[in-house]
Amino acid sequence: MTSRSSEHLQKLERRLARLENLVVGASQPPLSREPAYDLHPGVPLGLGVVVLGCGYLGLGLPQHYYQPLFAGLVLALAYHRRVWILAAGYWRWPLVAVNFLTLVLFFKLLIGGGTRYPLDWLRVPTLEKAPPREGSPWYDQLFPTFDLQWEGIPAITDISIDITLIQSMLLLATLAGALFRFQPFASLTAVVLLLVSVPTLLNFNWDWVVLFLVLGGIALYLQSGALNLTSISPPQKRR
Repeated sequence: MTSRSSEHLQKLERRLARLENLVVGASQPPLSREPAYDLHPGVPLGLGVVVLGCGYLGLGLPQHYYQPLFAGLVLALAYHRRVWILAAGYWRWPLVAVNFLTLVLFFKLLIGGGTRYPLDWLRVPTLEKAPPREGSPWYDQLFPTFDLQWEGIPAITDISIDITLIQSMLLLATLAGALFRFQPFASLTAVVLLLVSVPTLLNFNWDWVVLFLVLGGIALYLQSGALNLTSISPPQKRR
């Protein structure tokens, strides 16, 4: 009798344990699909401001509307694919703005060629009559002096090439080749893009550009799914 009663007690304890688990699980709020944030969003925000300063000193200001256009597309795609996690609370939009400006400067590095005048060096000599100096004797007006000036040819030296447009086309071709896994085409367009960008890259201050790239990569990695951000919004009151 004692063995049977002990078995009944064990079965009853198991049922009570299952019932407690069900009650506790039903009383807890549903788990959010958002990741649990651990890192304060002020860390990538402050680092992003430093990154913007380094980018401005190394690259300057953007000079073509393609740069913010591509930056906006990459930013929207990154947040849509959850490559970067949106911070909650009032930290969200400052971080989005800093990330957007960081990407704008990054595309300034990639497609910041601007407008070039390849025949600006072609000039022709012209003679211009120099005006007489004040207080010069009267015979200087009888024998005027001429200055030799070098002037450009309007129809030739004004020819301009939009290097940013060429870089953008090569960049899109490289991305398309990589997307469709056509490696020879992607490699060829990447090499041509690098050759076209060499004169522009040499004009940048690479002491600051290296800091911009390193710190910018760290700031963006801190917002990725690998690490998480915490919201500093005030705690909600329990009802």
